[in-house]
Amino acid sequence: MKRQTRIGRLLVTALLIQFLGCDPYSYIPARKQTAPPPSAGAEPASSPAPAESPPPPAEVRVDVNQQLQALEARVKRLEGQLAELEQRQGYPPPAKVAAPKAGVQAAPPPPPATTGGAQDKNFQEGMRLYNAKKNSAAREKFASSLKSHPQGGKAAEARYYLADSFYQEKKFKEAAVEYNKLVHQQGQSVLAPAAMLRQALCYHNLQQKQNYQATLKKLVQAYPQSAEAKEAQKWLKSEGR
Repeated sequence: MKRQTRIGRLLVTALLIQFLGCDPYSYIPARKQTAPPPSAGAEPASSPAPAESPPPPAEVRVDVNQQLQALEARVKRLEGQLAELEQRQGYPPPAKVAAPKAGVQAAPPPPPATTGGAQDKNFQEGMRLYNAKKNSAAREKFASSLKSHPQGGKAAEARYYLADSFYQEKKFKEAAVEYNKLVHQQGQSVLAPAAMLRQALCYHNLQQKQNYQATLKKLVQAYPQSAEAKEAQKWLKSEGR
């Protein structure tokens, strides 16, 4: 009996040794591997890092900075123009006129008419004719508007476009007289500096250099903060060269 027990124990021990010596997971089917196993001694490969866009070249970064600086400068200029427009009570700044040269007529583009304030029919018809380049007929309507509304809300504009209708026909003497009337009768109008600048151009085209320079100096003194005064200063400097 003892011998059988001893033999049973030996068989159990042998079976245990055999079991421990084999691969306990050999009965489990092997999974399919999508990648070859790493070679012996090689470090396990880390998971690939997410793709990152390469940094922009130095030229691109410099160009972007330049564009930002240009945009900031443009915003400052626009803010200055907006402040000037507010001071002009809705009138857009007059178009920039190049400094006159000897023997060259500098045609000054007038500022567009405003829509605010009371408008009489003569003024409206005068603007329609003026835009159609029918200067003689437009002058008659502007003159009628000034006669019926000498101190009306459109008096300065009627006088300005009346003067400019002369200027467009190269009647510089008559234009200078009308521009001068605007300055003396509506000196507080936002169109007064523009009228003085155009008056100076009339004298330039009439080859009256003394009157031309004197009008520019008066413009700088009377309206020093206006855009026309700054333009007049440039013209005076060009005359001194």
